[in-house]
Amino acid sequence: MRKLTIGEIAEIAEVIAAVGVLVSLLYVGYEIKQNTVAVRSTAYQAIHDAEDGFWSDLASDAGAARLWERGLDLGLEPLAGGDRERFTVVARRLIYLFQNVHYQNRKGVVDEELWAAWVASLDEFLAEPGFRDVLRDIAPHLSDPFNELVGQRTARLSSGNPDGEEEAGA
Repeated sequence: MRKLTIGEIAEIAEVIAAVGVLVSLLYVGYEIKQNTVAVRSTAYQAIHDAEDGFWSDLASDAGAARLWERGLDLGLEPLAGGDRERFTVVARRLIYLFQNVHYQNRKGVVDEELWAAWVASLDEFLAEPGFRDVLRDIAPHLSDPFNELVGQRTARLSSGNPDGEEEAGA
């Protein structure tokens, strides 16, 4: 049996090192994927907690719930001073939650399936005069991408085509 030269031993060591690096990179990739799942789960739980808190707060106060319904249906104009401010604060809270979920979706944290459910909910609120009034008033304080989304969704709803699908023959 022939003895290996130093050069041959070095080449074998290089191959073994390359395999080690490859295995390490695969492991790091696996860990990053697991971390991404954990981050998404944490973000989803935080969104759920915020939404749950919003609805629980409304449900626990009959007067606030009545004001919410009245404000949504009538818009801001008919609401008296204190009621107008209270409704605006509550609506802003929900609007900022929508904006947060939109941001999380744009960054890849909230997946498309969950985002589609939020868009359907946003569409329902965009049909409400009071929600639109508050959106209009706070638009300068919202992100440009979120304002663009609201504009697109509002236009689609106004056209009777909420999904933005092209009409047959168009």
